[in-house]
Amino acid sequence: MIGSIKFRVERRVDDVEGVWRRLSRLEDMPKYWGGHRRVEVLGVSSGIYSLRITFAFPGPLNTGYAEAAVDEARREVLLNYIRGPFTGVVRNSVAGGVLASDWDIVLSPLFVPLKPWVSSHFRKGAEHALERLSRP
Repeated sequence: MIGSIKFRVERRVDDVEGVWRRLSRLEDMPKYWGGHRRVEVLGVSSGIYSLRITFAFPGPLNTGYAEAAVDEARREVLLNYIRGPFTGVVRNSVAGGVLASDWDIVLSPLFVPLKPWVSSHFRKGAEHALERLSRP
């Protein structure tokens, strides 16, 4: 697909429990994910959180909606971005001393011309987020 972006970033961590506590707090995402200015939980149904996300860039297209599942047993947060500047799945997990972020998203048509820059920007942002999550 023309606007498709897929990548994985990883970071070794010592304090898996502390990282999980930070990672699993959805409203705290802006503390670690620089591209998320605000994350608001709109509701929860059958363990699935409905989120409204205000992204860090200005303009009328900076709001998106996602569904999130926080899986305590697997130490995984699955974000399904359903509407906004991109759609798709971001899976963040911590296990076996590895904090990982897997991205499989599709940019909205307006952002496709910027795909090389956006891909690099998102990857660097994910690397920085993992770095921030790994610090107490």
